[in-house]
Amino acid sequence: MRISVDDARELAETFLIESGMSETDAAIIADILLEAELRGRKTHGFIRLTGIKSRYEQGERTEIRIDKEERQCVRIDGGNQPGYLVAYRAMEIAIESAKQNGASIVGVYNTSHCGMAGYYVDMARKADIVGLLFADCLPRITPEGGTEAILGTNPIAVGIPSNTVPILFDMSTAAITNGDLLVATRAGVPIAEGIAFSPEGEPTTEADAALKGSVRPFGGHKGFGLALITQILAGALVNAATIPPPGSNYGLLIIAIDPTSFVPLTQFKTEVDTLVARVKENRRETGVTEILIPGERAYRQRETHLTDGILLDDTLVDQLT
Repeated sequence: MRISVDDARELAETFLIESGMSETDAAIIADILLEAELRGRKTHGFIRLTGIKSRYEQGERTEIRIDKEERQCVRIDGGNQPGYLVAYRAMEIAIESAKQNGASIVGVYNTSHCGMAGYYVDMARKADIVGLLFADCLPRITPEGGTEAILGTNPIAVGIPSNTVPILFDMSTAAITNGDLLVATRAGVPIAEGIAFSPEGEPTTEADAALKGSVRPFGGHKGFGLALITQILAGALVNAATIPPPGSNYGLLIIAIDPTSFVPLTQFKTEVDTLVARVKENRRETGVTEILIPGERAYRQRETHLTDGILLDDTLVDQLT
């Protein structure tokens, strides 16, 4: 069904409040999920609500707190709070510190899945700060040449200020994300060949079998390398689990850089705009009408959805209601 943005937000917030969250926390998580829907990333949208509720009702939680500071480095104990809330607060701290000190590095441990990584680096971009985020999670990716899950889907995200196109790069290091597998499972459709293994290590095109088994890294050995590095940066480096069990002690590494530490902001944005313009003017392949910058497609979808509303699966809406 098509639902207005306001109604979608109210549905998500009410669902989370009924799960025991405060209105403030529910509003933050609902906004992150709604942004995923607006940008066309249903894999990280409202389909996650029931899982968030289930995990929130389990285990003990404490307050999110800074437990170690060393010059421009800050370590945060997430208190086993939802990753959405912890990542949001961590990025706020990173941005504030970068504006004061020129740059900051924030490590996070003791949290869970944080959803669409691009949301948080976009917070930095909007504040005229360069934001980078590395995140680890439960084992899902095989090493290159292996068939057993050992690394998380381990997203990498970067947000860069500009005057024109919002530059927002957000990628998983997996050939297919958990969210894509969840969507395929709900829709009952197969996934592509050659990207996933069953629990027994056999190639599979069944999304449910892949969720129980493993997936390949994207791009062969290059994706494996990025996934491995991310696992270290967002795991061992920040006091999070090196190989986290599902939903437990995930980690984040956030880097925030104030461009004025190096050049005037106006100069930086102008040079970024120049590069974007030159990229878009590049000679195109036959049949290509436009070259898009990372994040541009998502923001165009966002504008359309703000006006027309978003499409949600009837069954999901009934389940949430």
